[in-house]
Amino acid sequence: MSAIRKRGGGCWLRPRGALLVTVALALSAVLAACDREANPTPDEPEVTVLAPTPSATAVPATFTPEPTAPPPTPTQVAQPVEDPPPFPTPDIDLTDYTVYSETLLEAYAEEAALLPDAPHYFIQVRLLPGEVPSLEGVQRVRVTNQEETRLNELYFRLYPNLPAYEGAAEVSRALVDGKVATVGYLFDGTAVFIPLEGGLAPGAATDVTLWFRATLPTQVNAGTAGAGLYGFVGGVYDLAGFYPTLAVYDHRGWDLDAGASFGDSLFSDTGFYQVELTVPEALAVVASGSTLAQEPNDDGTTVWRIAAGPVRSFYAAVTDRWEAISEEVDGITVNSYYPVGGLASAQTALSYTTGSLGVFNRIFGHYPYRELDVVPLPTTAFGMEHAGLLGLAASFYTEAGGGFGIATPHEVAHQWFFNLIGNDQPDEPWLDESLANYAVYLYYEAVDWPQMQTAVLENVFRYRYDAARNLGIDRPVSGAVVGFDQSNYINIIYSKGPLFLHAMRERIGDEAFFAALLDYVQSFRYGIAYAGDLLDVFRGHSSTPIDDLIAFWIYGE
Repeated sequence: MSAIRKRGGGCWLRPRGALLVTVALALSAVLAACDREANPTPDEPEVTVLAPTPSATAVPATFTPEPTAPPPTPTQVAQPVEDPPPFPTPDIDLTDYTVYSETLLEAYAEEAALLPDAPHYFIQVRLLPGEVPSLEGVQRVRVTNQEETRLNELYFRLYPNLPAYEGAAEVSRALVDGKVATVGYLFDGTAVFIPLEGGLAPGAATDVTLWFRATLPTQVNAGTAGAGLYGFVGGVYDLAGFYPTLAVYDHRGWDLDAGASFGDSLFSDTGFYQVELTVPEALAVVASGSTLAQEPNDDGTTVWRIAAGPVRSFYAAVTDRWEAISEEVDGITVNSYYPVGGLASAQTALSYTTGSLGVFNRIFGHYPYRELDVVPLPTTAFGMEHAGLLGLAASFYTEAGGGFGIATPHEVAHQWFFNLIGNDQPDEPWLDESLANYAVYLYYEAVDWPQMQTAVLENVFRYRYDAARNLGIDRPVSGAVVGFDQSNYINIIYSKGPLFLHAMRERIGDEAFFAALLDYVQSFRYGIAYAGDLLDVFRGHSSTPIDDLIAFWIYGE
């Protein structure tokens, strides 16, 4: 087929008996929607951060602790200025945000203009199929210093170089404000270092152009963070984090934590993305945001022009194997994609997506984008969240079915707790995962399905937490992914964490609890929250003491 075909008309399915059986069978496996196996790690190390290069003319407004060990010296790489780059420097006005009104609901169309300091990416990239598929491209990024201290360098993450992704990426050339800049590699190539001549003052902006190339793995290895997250498997190009991603600068400095071999690795600021993705004409693209145009080339390729923003990251899936059905809820078009023979599964996925999207719009505040896509991915996990798109295990789309009733609302909830409200996923995984998993319970409560409420609370949460206690592997919810191992990560993050939220709700009451959740979303919308932020919001909505709950569940005190 030359493109993904759409069919109209989804339906609200409530296959209660069948789903309860599915939930019961799935309890022997990992029920959490973002499950990864783990490698035992005896100690919980510090997050790797880089403090900024000292400036003689500026003093940081807040204390930035020194890393526990000196960062490695960047390897400076001379740039091949004599050779023309594979792509010319893009000509684009990165101060113009008008295109994003086409990706946001009318009521939220002005929100793009409220974030003029967010990173603004323009990416031109070409997919090159082959025995070792690859991507090559160029990106311009408008970076504004949103800190209170001068920045003398910028860091970009190369996620494909993380061991869990099992790919490779490199930056071959860089320009800063039109001038050739050196590129230094850090941490086995998982980050690049771009010096800023003269530094970047608070509130000032700079224009960075990077030429890059990335290769894709062609198999899925269970037990890694990249299990179906990045690569070419089953006829699907799964493109997560393929471009150089501006690292987060926070109260600790530049956060360059390499993450664990399991769990989530992404930690990024909200940004704006205009992407021109060139693929063979037989392939179609499903991506974050909205496709604005498809333009054929004379060489048998098509350029897909896509805009997404404000979003946490950009993701694309490329294939010739899917069709789609669609349905609208609260003005949002939900597209459910499926392979041959997967129509019934796509209808189930669509019904859970529209149902949970409507519920979460009421509880957490409205999803601001025009579209939400659901796609089957060749992952060994239950699912994976992306901005404006949720991936479910392709194994669900068979006659045997799968855990749609758990995975789908969990991944929909990530559109709030990951995308709209960002968090340090490698360092504080519970902050988005525990909230997203508790949202599954809230969904079944809202649609008045008591049997599923009980199944989620008792069998998904309490059963797994009790198992951890009985096996002697209980531990605090707080902590970095690398401090967990395969015996307790799921039990603690996806089960004990939601039980903390349930205990909080019972302690302060429904009115205060739901007011706090809404306040949390609105206060940190498009920003980054840390554990203390959420806990302070709960404290602010009730005079009832809660520090004992926090100490017991979160910090193990």
